Amino acid sequence: MIRIVPEHIDSDCIGILICSHGSIGRSMIEAVQMIYGDCPNIACIGLEPSDDIDDWGKELGALTEIFPKGTIVFLDLFGGTPCNQYLMNAAGEALAQRDGQACAVAGVNLSMILEAIGQREYTELKEISEILDKAGKDAVVNVLQKMKK
Repeated sequence: MIRIVPEHIDSDCIGILICSHGSIGRSMIEAVQMIYGDCPNIACIGLEPSDDIDDWGKELGALTEIFPKGTIVFLDLFGGTPCNQYLMNAAGEALAQRDGQACAVAGVNLSMILEAIGQREYTELKEISEILDKAGKDAVVNVLQKMKK
């Protein structure tokens, strides 16, 4: 299991948790650090072939609770094991504990994470999903087609 958790939790800042197959989450955190430097309240959990799925899902559920102000959960693939484990181990609890203020988005890309970092200070958790959905879609560009314009 790949697991990166901040040493210090900023209780005034919404957290970001990237859940993925393999090391995608770790690589995303490294990319964020290249752009922003140190970034508070960002964590990841990566599923490896040797992991016990039930244990991994329980750890994912526990990680969604480490940020007092709530957690933006990014999932690498809708319907994939990390997404399914989030739904089974954390989604219901997140909605119940936070009066519907939960955010989980599948299909993560770097633009979505950067947008989340910018938005989490000023936007309610329940409103961030739509913003991140748009940021993710806007980041997918047919570069050669764009250059023709």
